[in-house]
Amino acid sequence: MSMTPPDFTRLLVPGARVTTVCGPATVAEPLRAELSLPSGELVASAWRWEPVGFTETAPPGRYPVLLHPVVLDRGDPERPVSVAVQLVIRDEPAVSWTLALLPGQDPADLSETGFFGFPVDGGEASLIDARYLRELSESGTLDEFIADATADLGFGGLMESTEDEDGRDAVMFKTGDGDGVYPTWIGRTAGGDLACFVVDFLLLDEPGQPDESDESDQPRPSRQTSTFL
Repeated sequence: MSMTPPDFTRLLVPGARVTTVCGPATVAEPLRAELSLPSGELVASAWRWEPVGFTETAPPGRYPVLLHPVVLDRGDPERPVSVAVQLVIRDEPAVSWTLALLPGQDPADLSETGFFGFPVDGGEASLIDARYLRELSESGTLDEFIADATADLGFGGLMESTEDEDGRDAVMFKTGDGDGVYPTWIGRTAGGDLACFVVDFLLLDEPGQPDESDESDQPRPSRQTSTFL
């Protein structure tokens, strides 16, 4: 068992009114990028990259990446907050959601509010194909790639793409409210096909999310049962 995600299909629509842990907000237009998945094996992490992706793989290809921001009612309209990053595999609505897992992870080991996620220390994370990570590690150019990617994101945006001279690319993004531990969800179509991956920054306040009432001074991302690196 694990915690239940928000209904991303219903909520992540421009103009939709949502409740977040920071207060009421309006969903803004998504920021857009693209990501190549030559092996279909997706890695979501915060620069502590290991060349092992989720057990659920996508068909090799190039896919849209959407960062979904919201504008808080009591916030600065010029400083939206990202609530999720979505890698779109099929342009069909997702009707069911499960946790994205690494090899050896079992949802049966989790409590009803637990999840597997990746830790963030620095407010940034990324999506990349596992094959690219293996190639970068074997060639000794991984540190250089990470430095360039970090610099690309350092100009104040919420999401940026980077690509090296050999065509290996990644998408970097700011992680919602900052540091924490964040799950990735798999969305499936009515026919059971893989529709998308969604990195959840745990800011959407919906039934099924962990109850913060007993720790009101703690940010939601600090609530986790298990993590992976």
